[in-house]
Amino acid sequence: MQDAMSREESFYRTPSGKVCVGLLGERMRWFWPELKNLAVLGLGGATPYLHAIGDETTLRIGACFARSQADTSFLPGRCCVADPASLPFEPQKFDRIVLVHTLQGRENPVSLLRAAARVLKDDGRLLMVVPSRLGGRARLRRTPFARDMAFTRPKLRQVLAAAMLRAEQWDEAVFLPVSQACRTIRRGRQMDIAGKVLCPGGGSLILVEAVPDMYSALPLSVQRKKGWLSRMGMSTAGTAATSRSGKAL
Repeated sequence: MQDAMSREESFYRTPSGKVCVGLLGERMRWFWPELKNLAVLGLGGATPYLHAIGDETTLRIGACFARSQADTSFLPGRCCVADPASLPFEPQKFDRIVLVHTLQGRENPVSLLRAAARVLKDDGRLLMVVPSRLGGRARLRRTPFARDMAFTRPKLRQVLAAAMLRAEQWDEAVFLPVSQACRTIRRGRQMDIAGKVLCPGGGSLILVEAVPDMYSALPLSVQRKKGWLSRMGMSTAGTAATSRSGKAL
């Protein structure tokens, strides 16, 4: 087990891992094409992906949750190990937050998402990359994604809403096993384009962009819809009351 974990942690140093970063980096740039003079936080294992977005004016900081993820070769001097429930940053510090490999073995992701929302600006945006529950992890073996918590889109909406975040844009990637999809960036790009046309919703990875929404977690009062039998009973009672009042007159 320990050998498997060490192989997964070194995934981003392999040719397949570098192609994976390139493919997902393209999708991240589709969400955020312009990050000039903005502050970006990468949570969990997002550090390798921070080089794929922004430019030399972008402030990029990585916050890992385990020392095995704290690879400072990707961000020299700008990577720290942090408590996922209490991030060491002041409120509303970042314009963008990327979450990759943040939900490994966590039963309740809401506390982590709320901690991320606390350091996100009011007009900021958050991007999550998670495996799809529809067979996603089976195609992501020997990668760190295989240990991540898997979701469906409705479940992601529910979790984000509980953290006072609202899902706005969606995307998906890696429609084939990593060993085939991540041979070259060109091949992976072609496979993803074909997958979105031929099998929409069948990607191994779900990408969702969310924005702060303080009202998303507030329950709305919903009036129970009465059945036709109840409505008929009320109508009969009303007719009887009207006839009694007419006789009294």
